[in-house]
Amino acid sequence: MRLTDDKVRRIAERLHDELAQKGLLEYREPARVRAGTGRAARVKAVFDFIIEDLRLEEEIDAEVDKVLATYSRDLKGTERDILFRKHKEEIARKRGYIL
Repeated sequence: MRLTDDKVRRIAERLHDELAQKGLLEYREPARVRAGTGRAARVKAVFDFIIEDLRLEEEIDAEVDKVLATYSRDLKGTERDILFRKHKEEIARKRGYIL
């Protein structure tokens, strides 16, 4: 994974806090729950979503690498980058994944 769990956690916290500050989140704290516990659960949900999205993108990247490995000649530099992007967009579209 390109990002460590700690970095993803900080991104999730910041995303949650900025959306809440701008009034773009609406939620109710569950009854009989300590203050802040709801925030932790919401941040965890954002964290889990980001991790799952990164995992799906890694799967797509691995599939693209398999496709590029089937080419009869070695791909280098810009040519590989262009073909990687093209195949990644195609595979992502087939899976319904938005890049």
